[in-house]
Amino acid sequence: MVIKDTGNLTDNALFTLEQRYLQKGEDGSPIETPIEMFKRVSNSLAGAEKKADQARWADRFFNVMWDLDFIPNSPTLMNAGTGQGTLSACYVMDIDDSMSSIMMTAHDQAMIEKFGGGIGFSLSDLRPEGTPIKTTQGKACGPIAVLETLSQVGTMITQGGKRDGAHMAIMSVYHPDIKKFITCKTEEGKIKNFNISVGADSNFMKAVRDDKYLHLTYPLDKNSYDSPKDDSYISARGLFNDITKGAWRNGEPGMVWLDRINRDNTTPQLGQINATNPCGEQPLLSGESCNLGSINLGNFVNERKEFDFDRFKEIIETCTRLLDNVISVNHHPTKKTQTVNAQTRKIGLGVMGLADCLVSMEIPYDSTEALSIADKIGAVLKTTADNYSSSLGKERGDFPAFDESPLNEKNGGEWKNMRNAWRLSIAPTGTISMIADTSSGIEPHFSLSFKKHNMSAAMANVELFYTVKGLRDALNHDNLDAYLDNGGDISDLLDDKLASLYKTSETISPEAHVNMQIVWQKYVDSGISKTINLANSATQEDVYNAYMQAWGGDCKGITVYRQGSRRDEVLVATNQKTVSDSPIPSEGIANRPRNLQGTTTKMNTGQGTMYVTLNSDDMGELYEVFATIGKAGGTAHANTEAICRLISLAMQYRIPTAEIINQLSGIQSNPVWDNGVLVQSIADGISKVLGEAIDTPTVDSAPSVDSFTEGAAAAMASVDECPVCQSPLIMAEGCESCRACGYSKCG
Repeated sequence: MVIKDTGNLTDNALFTLEQRYLQKGEDGSPIETPIEMFKRVSNSLAGAEKKADQARWADRFFNVMWDLDFIPNSPTLMNAGTGQGTLSACYVMDIDDSMSSIMMTAHDQAMIEKFGGGIGFSLSDLRPEGTPIKTTQGKACGPIAVLETLSQVGTMITQGGKRDGAHMAIMSVYHPDIKKFITCKTEEGKIKNFNISVGADSNFMKAVRDDKYLHLTYPLDKNSYDSPKDDSYISARGLFNDITKGAWRNGEPGMVWLDRINRDNTTPQLGQINATNPCGEQPLLSGESCNLGSINLGNFVNERKEFDFDRFKEIIETCTRLLDNVISVNHHPTKKTQTVNAQTRKIGLGVMGLADCLVSMEIPYDSTEALSIADKIGAVLKTTADNYSSSLGKERGDFPAFDESPLNEKNGGEWKNMRNAWRLSIAPTGTISMIADTSSGIEPHFSLSFKKHNMSAAMANVELFYTVKGLRDALNHDNLDAYLDNGGDISDLLDDKLASLYKTSETISPEAHVNMQIVWQKYVDSGISKTINLANSATQEDVYNAYMQAWGGDCKGITVYRQGSRRDEVLVATNQKTVSDSPIPSEGIANRPRNLQGTTTKMNTGQGTMYVTLNSDDMGELYEVFATIGKAGGTAHANTEAICRLISLAMQYRIPTAEIINQLSGIQSNPVWDNGVLVQSIADGISKVLGEAIDTPTVDSAPSVDSFTEGAAAAMASVDECPVCQSPLIMAEGCESCRACGYSKCG
């Protein structure tokens, strides 16, 4: 199909729209053009206006979208005016501790995803694994088993038939199963359609700072203690180390500070907020949804390299009204979601294109000047959106829960009227920023150049090179594509000024990343989805410090991602190789620390007594294993040494220990009992010691012949493939996205 009426849309944007957004006929071909899509959306949203005003507002809504000043979230673009699906991006659901609630949650999850929404879940109210159940005389399966069930439901359903399910799971840091939760995604590929975050509070962070203890018990005990009384008390700092170790290893878990979120809860009479949407920018009551859209900051820099605040204010008012109309014309998948959203009318107006905006103003992202202009933009965004929502409340009526809200003047607030319980949120904009041809959210540029595989039959196997907006013209290179195709590094072409302006995410310090989030959080009443991208060389200490800095800066959450901590780093500098070019994980072999800490376990085997020694580095990461059995020079001794050497090598190349265990456990040869545990062979015995070390049970059956191949693939292929073009997905703004075609799990 030839797409007409393309306006300022780039080829990349047109490709994205044709693949995912334009309405299609029975043969799968688009039956509308981009301009028709935007008119469909604007006309639908203007339907919430008085009949006499609909045409005027439809024109205004269309213009802000067609000029790429503002783009609403993906479900609104896809579904508005079609009579199908929801216009909300995601929902939140709490799960009560009962079988009926768990099963009803799975049902509602399926309906929400069928309508096109993602879901965030709170697992904190579920009793720990193994807790006795009086009614059945059985034992509780625990929140991790429930999480795995919800993950399976998510794999069965594509959101609105157009995108894979996106999910978030949050568990309180005080829950007895918190350690299992932190490590539930250590095995790559497991629970892959979920992000996970730990729900913490300032009491926990102070306990970490002061090296106090937590009492992990159910019901939850949210106090801290100077000293442990029994095994249910654990070190807060030790748990925090486990959290940051996981984040360093593969980006999870993130953290959300629920006390700060509930401090700003504008409808506490309706309940506490226990979870967020999948990307973390919208903490919500159970059943609420996020109605999102983002203003393109890159479009507000004038010829004098100044930010046009007057035009910015006009756009804020128009977009606040547009998003309020989304709520009015929206369809929800369940009666509960319809009722709850009508009570609060929350919107999430945010921004994208900050990095492009700063470049246009010739301001480096990691400078104090950048923080200063971000502060001014954020202040204007908040003041204007709040004031306009208040005027909408006077014009159309306040959100129904306003009467008892702390926002209300009569309850000590500052407002006589308010249309929307929350107004601002900074969401991931992976796909819509590609449509708008601008940088994502408040992120720096992820990469300066990247390849896009063209998916059309006419251009099969053709790679097109893309560069950051404005950089191609600034470089004025005779044949940039050929240069890049021959392995040239675009950063080598930058002079000092361009190099300071066009810094990429991983070259910006963790402190600068967090400082930018702190500035915006002052003005955003809900949350922010931002990924603190770190270089591959970043240490766990860097992650630890970033988490502490975010808490100290009054952020409501944080997500980090260390480049190379998952399999492929696609679409970065075009001369760099991806890990798929190598048979080992991207980190390479881990350097041996000067000092290691070890433990030795005695175990009976069918070939005699075996002593297994595990050595760990100062971060608690297993580094090597030794085992002795029989006499030196004997067959058993030699085979055991060989097994341990290979295990140690796998550990040092960061093959997940859980995967090593999977390969060894269940191998059979002269089984014997050892303290009530069946040890089936030397290899099986070593796997059991490893399992105890990482608190992972082993299996009793031998793996299949193909298990190593499958297991190695799981270890190496830790990043999902894009369902549209099969390119690897990257982590940005707390969401996996494809830089090749624009697909995003979060819209």
